[in-house]
Amino acid sequence: MEIQLFTDRSLWTMVHGIALTGAAMMALSAVLFSLLTLHAGNIDEQAASIQSRYVAWLSVFVSVMLWSTVLVGTYVIFPSYRAVPPEGVADLGMFPKALIQANPATAWLHSFGMETKEHVPWITAMLATAVTFVSIRYRAQLLRDATLNKAAAWLIGICLVLVSYVALLGVFVNKVAPLE
Repeated sequence: MEIQLFTDRSLWTMVHGIALTGAAMMALSAVLFSLLTLHAGNIDEQAASIQSRYVAWLSVFVSVMLWSTVLVGTYVIFPSYRAVPPEGVADLGMFPKALIQANPATAWLHSFGMETKEHVPWITAMLATAVTFVSIRYRAQLLRDATLNKAAAWLIGICLVLVSYVALLGVFVNKVAPLE
């Protein structure tokens, strides 16, 4: 029996979890930091324009990373996760959902964890896209208007918390039933 260090499934899981989600979380943190620290009130108009352009591009990057993560998770990772084992299969290692559900101690990971992971990322990507729209449409006003800035910061903060939560659930699921 040949043992592979990496399989297609494990590589896609790493791309999804480490590369895309990691990039999204770092960029979310950068956007949140930018929104909380950059204010146009104490700088000239040209500097405010430049800073708002950076915030807009950073928020575009966040949205692209989140949508990439959501789409790869939904259409590449999740079908492998929910594959149904054929009758009589004793080793459920290639069937993560069945493996998780077979043990009462880990069944919650599917009933709660994976159900959450199927829905929350879509909401997060939509919220980040809304902030991206505002950051592009209202560029410098985003840094000048305290209410708009605070609303965008709250939405990005919520996105960061939700992505962190879903990523933690993903770590739990992958620890119990890795896609190999």
